[in-house]
Amino acid sequence: MNHDPYLTAYGVTVAALRDQPGDIRALFAGLTTAETRAVAEGAVLAMAQTLRDQVPAETIDLMIAAMQQLAADDVAEGQTR
Repeated sequence: MNHDPYLTAYGVTVAALRDQPGDIRALFAGLTTAETRAVAEGAVLAMAQTLRDQVPAETIDLMIAAMQQLAADDVAEGQTR
């Protein structure tokens, strides 16, 4: 099946913002490995661009610090999210 990875990436991003994991899974269903990679990359980049456009830089810096702390905590605990 041939999907438009750009449109699907936006759909995944919107579903994530709406906290709809079922919709995210449905959007990824049937994608090839290459399409899955393209959609995942596009969704992350779309989310980051939206945050940069809508959120003050200071808040983004706080978000980055929080993400880095989560990663450090997971490494220390031997966990992954």
